[in-house]
Amino acid sequence: MSGHLVSKLVEEGYVPFAFGNRRNLELLHPAPFGVDLHMIAADDPKNLTYHHAINRLNGLAYGGKDMGMPAWVQIDCGILPSAFVGFALPAQLLPEKLKWQMEINDEAGLVPVAEAISIPTVQPGKFTSFSMCSVIPGKQLGYAAKLLSLKAYGCRETAGVAQFDNFALRIHTRFGALSIEEPHVPYHTCPENTFVYGCDLRGGSVLDVLERGGRVDDDREPTFWLESRDTERMVAMADRVRARTHRYWLLPPGAQRRDDGVFSPILEVEV
Repeated sequence: MSGHLVSKLVEEGYVPFAFGNRRNLELLHPAPFGVDLHMIAADDPKNLTYHHAINRLNGLAYGGKDMGMPAWVQIDCGILPSAFVGFALPAQLLPEKLKWQMEINDEAGLVPVAEAISIPTVQPGKFTSFSMCSVIPGKQLGYAAKLLSLKAYGCRETAGVAQFDNFALRIHTRFGALSIEEPHVPYHTCPENTFVYGCDLRGGSVLDVLERGGRVDDDREPTFWLESRDTERMVAMADRVRARTHRYWLLPPGAQRRDDGVFSPILEVEV
């Protein structure tokens, strides 16, 4: 799928939505990339079913790693400061297995099948992304949800947390090389290979390029390939970052599987 990805998904029947409190919805771009967002007020009791569906969607994507979003996180870190943005389908169009997994029936109305959310930081235009998922494969819905959400927020720069063995890095690096701000995060739920990254969206212009099917080129060559279980090297990288002697970037195309493990292309630069 290439060229105007979001518009193509809408043509196929997917409904772009934003789910947050009313004040936040009023501040979003109402039609990012020219497609209208279906605004769903999270503080309206009539939308309680949507609360549960968002939570189950996230749980299906992350629950296997014990990292599904607790309901209080959904409220405190999602609905109150920001809004979930993604794609939904009418319940009757969902596969029967997915209806069972999400505990819904044909009368449920619109059901979210992909979502992404980022939280605004105190730095203007910079958002922290903390969720991106889809339960329908083969449509690039997770990627499209992240793209749509960042455009709706007016995001110019992102930050996030990921693991070096997470193949979502292939999506994150579509937006550009990831600057590795903390190469090792021992206080995370997954302390062995978690890192903190940033990504410059060049004032938001990157988003328009990507939606049109373009790509963010980066012709830099990696200094080395980091094995996703090499915690010792991650700690050494973190020591150098704290000492301000080196900087690191995770280059496109992100994590790659080999016979001997999962590796990421890392650029190392002396400061």
